[in-house]
Amino acid sequence: MGIHELKHFEYEEFDCKWCDKHSTGFKNMDRHFLQMLDEARVLSELKFKILKGFVCYGCRHKINEVENSSHLIGRAAVIQCKHSYKRYRIIAALLEAGFTRIGIHRNYLYVDNDDMKLDSIFQYDMIHERSCK
Repeated sequence: MGIHELKHFEYEEFDCKWCDKHSTGFKNMDRHFLQMLDEARVLSELKFKILKGFVCYGCRHKINEVENSSHLIGRAAVIQCKHSYKRYRIIAALLEAGFTRIGIHRNYLYVDNDDMKLDSIFQYDMIHERSCK
């Protein structure tokens, strides 16, 4: 994959949704993260709807984003997922693609590759629900 090439996503899907800045996904998303997510998309054989990608530092207060959020450094995404079998396939693909941090919610999955955080699979709590709708 070329440095600017995504096979299954558009950079705009990762733009900050809470401001009027354009191309924030292209400018700020980590390319290795996107490559891993692209690979997981292929492995799952499912389309991923991105609910949240990059979040501008200035917008983080609007959605109660935590100070050390991986969204602020372009290394996290929230993927819509409301069906258990699709959730299973996406999680299996994320793990196979090399992700080691996955949050599970009844309506979406959180994933990041932030190497400053411990590997874990966790239940995504309701605190962040507002920022993923």
